[in-house]
Amino acid sequence: MPSNWGASWRRLFCVLAVLAFPAASHAAPELCKLLTPAQVGAALGGTFEAGEPIGTTGCSWSSAKPHVIVSLSLPPGEWDRLKSSPLPGITFTPASGLGDDAFYATLAPYTMLYVKKGKAVYLFKVYGVQDKAKQMSAEKTLALDALAKL
Repeated sequence: MPSNWGASWRRLFCVLAVLAFPAASHAAPELCKLLTPAQVGAALGGTFEAGEPIGTTGCSWSSAKPHVIVSLSLPPGEWDRLKSSPLPGITFTPASGLGDDAFYATLAPYTMLYVKKGKAVYLFKVYGVQDKAKQMSAEKTLALDALAKL
């Protein structure tokens, strides 16, 4: 197995997560305003760059060493569809205390946090953290920070 196999799968999963949904009604630059590099750094440790738009559907923050990427996107679509028509192999874990409803979706070694607030659905994802509990904790912290600005 190539040494960059994990990084390649993370990039592929990120692209699929963003492209699996049609364009969101919110612009990516607005999402970049929901988290500061300091908030991302506090949740994960390290120094993060300013958020960069991911097309029109998201925003990402990254650190150099260790290389960690945080993404926030708005996958449009019905909330019920996300939960009732998952891809095979996805498991759901409820996440309490976030928005109107929230859950973690796990596919193989990748976990992401979906949060519903009003009619909008927000997707939080941390790449590059090997400890699943730390990743989930950081995603929840970042969701709380972002939701406080809505």
